[in-house]
Amino acid sequence: MNEEERPGGLTALAVINFIFSGLGLIGLILMAGLFALRGKILTDDMLEIQKAQIEAFQNMGLPVFIFIFILSLVSSVLLLLAGIGYLKQKKFLGRNIGNLYAIIMIIRSVVSAIMFPAKLGGGFTFGTIIGLIYPVLTLILLNTTFKEDLTN
Repeated sequence: MNEEERPGGLTALAVINFIFSGLGLIGLILMAGLFALRGKILTDDMLEIQKAQIEAFQNMGLPVFIFIFILSLVSSVLLLLAGIGYLKQKKFLGRNIGNLYAIIMIIRSVVSAIMFPAKLGGGFTFGTIIGLIYPVLTLILLNTTFKEDLTN
């Protein structure tokens, strides 16, 4: 199947990847800025849950921050590469990298849900479910619907 015959769903998946990748990269910039200013954040007018989240962020050590930052960077880059692979209908760049992204994100969501208390964004909450939807959908689509389209 050549590029003129690329399924619209595969193109849509690529566009969604590009959007999520861009948002992830913007989030990385914001996260780095927040970490740099973590001791200067005023919490006087915040709700208790917000204060607890800021306090947890302020107490986060550099190794934990670096781990989260690198994991987020890898996820954003994998999304970008997989999106390019979807558009070019490449098996390795599209299907394999897309599957790798999805597996990493599913593991990340489950680990975050287990490691962090609910008031700090952990636990199996609505946010966890939302965070699992796209990776699971990606796995399903790449290994069923678009399996034959990502061949070269």
